[in-house]
Amino acid sequence: MPVSIESGDMSYGKSPIVETLIDIKTEARSGLSLELLQGFATSLRDSHPRTETRFLGQGQFTFGAEDKATVERKPFALVLFRADEKQILQVRTDGLTSSRLAPYTGWKALREETSTFWRAYRDFAKPKSVTRLAVRYINQFIFPGPSVELEDYLNTFPELSRKLPAARRDMISFTMRLTIPQPDLNGFLVITEGPGNLAPGAQEVPIVLDLELWVEGLGIMGDDELWSKLEELHERQGVYFEASITDKTRGLIS
Repeated sequence: MPVSIESGDMSYGKSPIVETLIDIKTEARSGLSLELLQGFATSLRDSHPRTETRFLGQGQFTFGAEDKATVERKPFALVLFRADEKQILQVRTDGLTSSRLAPYTGWKALREETSTFWRAYRDFAKPKSVTRLAVRYINQFIFPGPSVELEDYLNTFPELSRKLPAARRDMISFTMRLTIPQPDLNGFLVITEGPGNLAPGAQEVPIVLDLELWVEGLGIMGDDELWSKLEELHERQGVYFEASITDKTRGLIS
């Protein structure tokens, strides 16, 4: 019997989710630095033994007798990997991102895991407030056959004019990105679709459905309000997930 995995408000035996993320952005207290956050990374070394530093590149071009281009790399985050590398934690002076790779074990597990990290980060970093929250679900569907009609599997998809003959409407690649305001949440939802990853020679069509929902300008001080808002974001992305797929797709992942 397959294990039932939630995706939105529905449950599916074969989850299409390849990665989920919860991002909590904060207003940092004065004096907090990435060097100080090394202490936080050290405190999680038993569960997350590997740490990497992520850098941002900043370029500058100088005009003169001799034009010169320089690039400066500045560290902006520590990335902590659990031993099995299925759980990844990005720590910054302005917050953290908790990421879970497949297999997805459900929203409750993701929330509890992230809540544990957040409490530890909050106690260590002592942020002034939470300013932005986001959830992101990256789904990959594997549709059978060397080619498919997207409308058979998706309700939201790019489409060429029907005035073209069918043979002239074949796409070998595409990227679609839609930004949809969510005024009742004071946020935005971004839907991104495109080709996924599959082994060479496979006679299947992988399609990615990426749903990211965020709210900002919050000023949240307490954890109850934080998790209540994240629940709203999770539920809303679930509504869009269900609206984006057809019953034919549900049959593939049930």
